[in-house]
Amino acid sequence: MTKSETKANEIIKLIEQGKSVDTIRLELSILPDEWNNFSNKAYNIYLAKVKKERKGIENKKHVSATSNKQILEIIELNEKLGDYALLLPIFSTNGELNAISDLATNLPATETEIIKIIGRITLHPRLRALQKKGRIEKFDYFKIFSKLIDAAILSYYRTNFISCYLTLLPVIEGVIIRWMGYTETSTKPEFEDVRKFFKNYALRQPCPYNVLFHNVYVKVCDKILNKHFYKPTTTGNSWANFNRHVASHLLNDNQFGTKENCIRLFILLDAMTEIFLYESRMADPRFNIRNDEIENDINLYGTVLLDNLTPTPEQTIFGTTYLDVKVWEKLVLTAHLQ
Repeated sequence: MTKSETKANEIIKLIEQGKSVDTIRLELSILPDEWNNFSNKAYNIYLAKVKKERKGIENKKHVSATSNKQILEIIELNEKLGDYALLLPIFSTNGELNAISDLATNLPATETEIIKIIGRITLHPRLRALQKKGRIEKFDYFKIFSKLIDAAILSYYRTNFISCYLTLLPVIEGVIIRWMGYTETSTKPEFEDVRKFFKNYALRQPCPYNVLFHNVYVKVCDKILNKHFYKPTTTGNSWANFNRHVASHLLNDNQFGTKENCIRLFILLDAMTEIFLYESRMADPRFNIRNDEIENDINLYGTVLLDNLTPTPEQTIFGTTYLDVKVWEKLVLTAHLQ
């Protein structure tokens, strides 16, 4: 066994004992330059271990778990969707996975249909309320932006997609740089380091909880960040103008504050909460949220949506209708892929 394999297995053992990355680095006397190698080795060993364990339970009765084969299919689907700055939403069921997979074979012709499915899942008032109370307001790096995210949701439900997009856009970067350790009294991370944030997942957490799906989401988030959101405008255009620099500096005359790009931001934000959950190795607080804790927000969101049934200033000015923000009438909250 090589030195890196030995250290990697020691790292895995200590993390499974509940020790933090900082504590492990001190305890094992790992230098910063060594940590890159050891942490990536630990991640790969841990991922292989969990894949083997998953294979062992796939055929067991009364065990509900996404198979390794299906996880690979999701990664391949996200590779296709990532070309269009899209990903399979974290709330997806098997039915939605199958529907989107079928449509993805004919991209880009089916992009509109795929976004319609993704939007009706992701922007459902109940799911937005669950995300708000169960994750956004609970997670470090996210909770400081809770009101901005509220403002974006309300703008979306009012069909003011330009305001929604411009409100939510800086939240993505704000979360990432705080996740990287930025504070108001420190220097902002370098742009290239921010772009590599999801690529450097093992440096933050070599053994995330649910590593199989952690691997799913870091891959697609890294692609969306680098191929679209943070793509240098000197190297070409991002798909659908989904680009932070274009919106921040109005670098071209094409539309960017669209409903479709708002949906792209929400699914990216949701995937980031999923990655944070896995890397922190905590129980998902969303599962402990009671109905009475989200009832008020659901009612408020519903009131705004119902306002669209009569002509609104937004509909008049932007040429939108209530159909632009239609969500699933019946929501299935069980059997999400995991």
